[in-house]
Amino acid sequence: MFSSRSDGVAPDVSFILPVYNKAAALPYFFASLLAQQGQFSGEVIFIDDASTDLSRSVLDGFAAKHDFVRVIANDTNAGPAIRLNQGAAQAQGKYLALFDCDELLAPDAVTVMLDLARDHDADMVHGKGRKTDVPIEQARAGMIGSNIDVKTFDDVLGRILGRGMVRMTWLVERILFEQAGGCDPDVFIQDESLPLRLSLRARRVIDADMVVTAIPDAGNHLSANKMQQHHDRFLTYANFLRAHPEIAPDKRRKIFGKCISAARKAKRYGAPFDTLDLDLRYLAHKIGLGRNDPADLSRFAFVFQNLSGIRRSAKP
Repeated sequence: MFSSRSDGVAPDVSFILPVYNKAAALPYFFASLLAQQGQFSGEVIFIDDASTDLSRSVLDGFAAKHDFVRVIANDTNAGPAIRLNQGAAQAQGKYLALFDCDELLAPDAVTVMLDLARDHDADMVHGKGRKTDVPIEQARAGMIGSNIDVKTFDDVLGRILGRGMVRMTWLVERILFEQAGGCDPDVFIQDESLPLRLSLRARRVIDADMVVTAIPDAGNHLSANKMQQHHDRFLTYANFLRAHPEIAPDKRRKIFGKCISAARKAKRYGAPFDTLDLDLRYLAHKIGLGRNDPADLSRFAFVFQNLSGIRRSAKP
């Protein structure tokens, strides 16, 4: 297992772990964290997002037994993006390890990710998760080992605008997180806003074909709400497009297209968009017409902002 620091020196890794109603899964996740192999120092920061189950009690039990565990308690539910930022603001480690607390870590997950970051001079390392039908109490995450297909990208924004880097299986430099401002606080779920915002400041991202976590069916997955996904995806890219007019035209076009795609998918799930307007905007984008101006997304934003059944961030 990793060690804690008692000499006043900052740890190598800070685990930043938002929690909302995950009491049943937490003991298994924490056991996989304690079983991490390798020589690195660490601290563990759990941020309870006003859970209504026994999560807070479980977390307090961890902190009572381990001096490297801290629990940040909150009285209001604000969402994982805000809570991730809250935890990162108190972190001391050189790297932040960002995982979901209802998954199980591979025994060598953090060691392998640290080695990749150092060997390739990368400030972002991303792995994969693998779903399993086995109950969490029986599930296991296998060793990663050394036979890994590793791809590095210096055009980090270009890679993030591709596919398949939205799982919370990240190791990132804390200074990068701070420079990027962390997750978008206006978006409830952080999965897409975090890597997107980090990408503008990052020097290199590693996309490694390695299974970092096993994903049992532990329930309570925000990502199971498809309308929530499309709402948050639209808001993530629309906010980013508006905040960064300096982005190159080819990337602006791709970001604008992701907004239109999110709206079209939300339409299939019942979002009340004007079909003709949406289809015309989609076709215009496909053939290269239009300004890719965030102002042109305002009518779609209005529909998303008025959808019912959507969880929205609550800024402190």
